[in-house]
Amino acid sequence: MKDCSYVCDAGAGRESERGSSTYTILGILIIVVVVITAIFVFPWKEALKGRVDPNLTAADAAMANKQWHTALVLYDKCVKTDPTNTAAYLGRSRANLQLGDLQKALADANATIQRRSDSAAAFGQRGIVNKILQKNEEALKDFSQAVRLDPKYAWAYAQMADIHSRKQDQEQAFQEITKALQAKPSFVEGYRLRAWILSRMGKCRDAGEDFKMVETLSPNDAWSLQDKAWFLLTCPDETQQDSSKAMELAKKALELTQGKDGVVQETLAEAYFRQGDPVKAVEHQKKAIELGSRNCLDGSCVQEMAQRLQKYEMAARPEVRNAYEILPLDSSR
Repeated sequence: MKDCSYVCDAGAGRESERGSSTYTILGILIIVVVVITAIFVFPWKEALKGRVDPNLTAADAAMANKQWHTALVLYDKCVKTDPTNTAAYLGRSRANLQLGDLQKALADANATIQRRSDSAAAFGQRGIVNKILQKNEEALKDFSQAVRLDPKYAWAYAQMADIHSRKQDQEQAFQEITKALQAKPSFVEGYRLRAWILSRMGKCRDAGEDFKMVETLSPNDAWSLQDKAWFLLTCPDETQQDSSKAMELAKKALELTQGKDGVVQETLAEAYFRQGDPVKAVEHQKKAIELGSRNCLDGSCVQEMAQRLQKYEMAARPEVRNAYEILPLDSSR
């Protein structure tokens, strides 16, 4: 009987190779199926929904630091990466607004609303752009929709109050700003606005109480200081006026802003005028106009400042009669 060990071993080896090949092909097929499933079946959108674009995070940080140009570039990158990113459109609208490009700001606000019609912030953003464009009725509609979507949206109530106050409807303005403060009791700017509305209504004592609340909530805020100073200079109730205290507050606000805020400069100018120093008033009012004119190329934002400058210049002008004939006209003498 022949020894078949070699033949058997060889046959077994061939069977083993065939089995191994079969397993290899099967393994490859399984891997292919898994990859295809991962690509086309796995819910990637749901899995990545919570992932935040790092450019968006960096853009929001730039906005917080008032680096408008940097923020704009980063928001652009976000939109190009994901054209459905509503947060990027909204952020880009805010950056464009700060840079004075109102049409682009409006376009991005519209783009946000088209994608998220349930976003109170989107309607609020379009509202502020329309307000600056002096489209007050459109702005009021947007802010109204914003508070319908978010009844606690204090800022939107305040914007409506400001529009009504500018339209001289102080009663409606007071109602809206009261809603804002009910929604957010710590709303410093809300108390400032209500103080001005009360002042325009002739309720200077009540306005003074709101300014005290502003001082309590934000004791070292330059704008709050200059607001209180302007109130003490211009309140219709003269018993509430105090030009000395106003001067003190205005100088402190000037120091806090390093002389770089036009509104603060104007408040100090009025304080000098009320203290009987029109020359210093002219000096600071010119600085106010120089700083304020940077916010608009057509000069529309400093028209009121220019009118006050004329008042100060008239008061500072020396009264000289250059055309007055002192000598007699009779040449025979």
